[in-house]
Amino acid sequence: MVRLSFDRGTLRIDSAPAALLESLADIVRFDERTGHHRAAAYRYARVLDAARGQAAASLEDEIALGWRRSTQTSPPALRPYQEQAVSAFETFGRRGVIALPTGSGKTRVATAAIARAASSALVLVPTRVLLEQWTAVLRAHFGGPIGAVGDGLKQIEPLTVMTFESAYRSLDRFGDRFEMLVVDEAHHFSGGLRAEALEMCPAPMRLGLTATPPSPGTAGAARLCDLIGPTVFELEIADLAGSALAALDVVRVHVALNGQERAQYRSDIEPFESLRRDVLRNNPDADWLACVRAIARMPGGADVLARMQRAGALAAFPHAKRVVARELLARHRADRTLLFTAIAKDAVTIAEESLIPVITAEVPREERDAILDAFRGRRIRAIVSARVLNEGVDVPDANVAIIVAGALGVREHVQRIGRILRPREGKRATAYELVTMDTVDEARTRARGRRHAAGRSSARHVA
Repeated sequence: MVRLSFDRGTLRIDSAPAALLESLADIVRFDERTGHHRAAAYRYARVLDAARGQAAASLEDEIALGWRRSTQTSPPALRPYQEQAVSAFETFGRRGVIALPTGSGKTRVATAAIARAASSALVLVPTRVLLEQWTAVLRAHFGGPIGAVGDGLKQIEPLTVMTFESAYRSLDRFGDRFEMLVVDEAHHFSGGLRAEALEMCPAPMRLGLTATPPSPGTAGAARLCDLIGPTVFELEIADLAGSALAALDVVRVHVALNGQERAQYRSDIEPFESLRRDVLRNNPDADWLACVRAIARMPGGADVLARMQRAGALAAFPHAKRVVARELLARHRADRTLLFTAIAKDAVTIAEESLIPVITAEVPREERDAILDAFRGRRIRAIVSARVLNEGVDVPDANVAIIVAGALGVREHVQRIGRILRPREGKRATAYELVTMDTVDEARTRARGRRHAAGRSSARHVA
């Protein structure tokens, strides 16, 4: 009798016939320490299908015996595109990634998918804020207790929300308790060691949620497909702005370095550009990262890269951007405005100059929650942050974003604009992109491209 069981984050396979093991040779290994055949736990669905296909073999599946059903109360109503997303997930065997813009209701889609599966489910989230938000959503739609693991909590229930870090630390013990795995902000698992957390959960139903899936054909996309499934449904801001999301205008404001800043910028960036040209002469196909790695290995390369980073920081937040930020805050005094910088130090500078609250990673949770409550209650009009507000924070009243600078490319940019797109009757959102001309800041903006539709205009502000 073939027996499948969960053992310390792996799938243990006992009494398997040779033909079955041969058909699974690419994923099953013999553990000489214990004398058992094993596979990564997330391979459970494939191993189970193969075992069922062995007509002569009986099967004892200990993993499925441990699942408990969730109690459904009131599944959420869905918009047409949300219903299409859930249906696509079900059509692909309840295994895949749904990509929807921030503010379009990914949590609602996943809640409906859990309810329709009527299964035990584990929801993984990147932050404590999302842990609280997801727990509240599930309580509103399901009967019985909702488990939570992370931020000092450790309660396992048929429906449980768990932080990424807690999952990495504990799914080798609890990964087999859930028939369905939901991964919010799933793009975090397209690379890195923490992706091992998903390998330790055998749940055959796997749903990933993201606003910014990895580009098709990349290693990250392949990794996410392996761990969760393919992208089964995708809409971008361009598809929903003005209908399911608020209408959006994007205004790009160009600024210039002043004379002193330009001299400093050129002094710091030119050694890097010179070495980069040398690298490209020898290797024309080298991308940015390959050039940086090559320069790092050269004599004096570390100093060159440090100066390049200093030039980038100057381009991200010159004097002219500080002036424009103040002017835009004054112009939108009656609006609810979010400002985003590349680093926390620049966010603090804007907060001090314009007398608005700042949220950084160093701000205590109680203070952060108080600021957000005041923002929602219209007691404050603006908040500035570096990265804390990029994802996982619900600020539905925001209608203006001032993107002073970014550091993480397309994904970060899409998340930030998504902060102001939650729909409201008559709402029209405006996003300002501040770009420093003739610097790496402008080059990053061009490379980032666009994943949103908008009425685009351009303004120029010269220091």
